[in-house]
Amino acid sequence: MTAMPIKRITGYLAFTLFLSLFFGFAANPAEAEHMSPVKVKVQQLSEGIFYPVVTSGIPKRSVLEKINQTLHSHAREVLKTDIKYKKQYAQVHLISAADPYYASTRPFVRYNNGQMLSISFIDEAYTGGAHGMHYEKVYNFNILSGKEHRLNEIIKDKKELQKVNTFVKKQMIDLKDRGRYDFFVDAFQSIDIYNGQFYFYDKGIVVIFQEYEVAPYSNGIIHMEVPYTVFK
Repeated sequence: MTAMPIKRITGYLAFTLFLSLFFGFAANPAEAEHMSPVKVKVQQLSEGIFYPVVTSGIPKRSVLEKINQTLHSHAREVLKTDIKYKKQYAQVHLISAADPYYASTRPFVRYNNGQMLSISFIDEAYTGGAHGMHYEKVYNFNILSGKEHRLNEIIKDKKELQKVNTFVKKQMIDLKDRGRYDFFVDAFQSIDIYNGQFYFYDKGIVVIFQEYEVAPYSNGIIHMEVPYTVFK
């Protein structure tokens, strides 16, 4: 797997938030303090294909099994793609100078506070050309219920979405002016609350922009913090 940059842009605001308002977490702060982060280990399914296994920290066994099944399923799908690509390469390598085709994935724990668990996979695919392509897929679980949260459940209406878009675009302009990124500012219209990827952090959410989505390939996958105070 080739290295690729991931850049996280931190937010500018800080505040205290009781997550129970949004996700049904422990309403009592004292109770929340006793909830420890879950433990996760990484296992290998095949060459270049890894997946996480939650081993403890989730009260209900049914929830634990559901989360692990979801994570394992992601790795299995990547393995299917890898097998398909290798078959394609077997047919073209005699007439092509391309390196071997493959699909791979590695997991990362993005957030783990004992109530919410955000785990991402960075999938890589190579089918010829100058470099592979990467995509980051995130699974956001409530560890008490097993519910998987989507971005449109966090940014709930057009008013909130507009606030987020305004904040994001201002950051893009500022960072581009400082020479830190080469954002396609004029092309940015909106984050995708239905298909876009995100994960939690203590003060809000981190929105993920995939390669080429808002900047050149050289900028990598970009993570941008959006505090809840921006849109709630």
